[in-house]
Amino acid sequence: MIKILLVPFCLSREELASVDRLAGEHGYAVVVANSTASALSEVRRHISRDSRETVRIVGVVCEGRAKKVALGLLLLKIRQLGKRRLGLRTRSIELVRVPIVGGTKAVFGRRSCRVGENVADREALRRALAGEDTFMRL
Repeated sequence: MIKILLVPFCLSREELASVDRLAGEHGYAVVVANSTASALSEVRRHISRDSRETVRIVGVVCEGRAKKVALGLLLLKIRQLGKRRLGLRTRSIELVRVPIVGGTKAVFGRRSCRVGENVADREALRRALAGEDTFMRL
């Protein structure tokens, strides 16, 4: 199984260091997402094209970002279904969401986001890295 942890740029430096250490203990590659496009390209870089291994992606996101990404996940699910119907090879994907404590609830804005001060929910992160709390399987 290929394991990837996506963390946002808005976490504090101390939090990024501790999350990186915790992810390393569980065998996760850590990708810091400065933008959605760069995060996706980094994820693709960690996954070889010919591999059929299951990919587990743990994303640390605030509520506002999770709402924005929900449409993308729906499109990914439709794409996987279409590839299966056509008889093309698909890869199994597991997605897990870890909330940010005190993150913004705005859908597109970052008005209430405290960049550099945010922290991930520790207990949820530990459960997610241990293989529990799977949000969606594609």
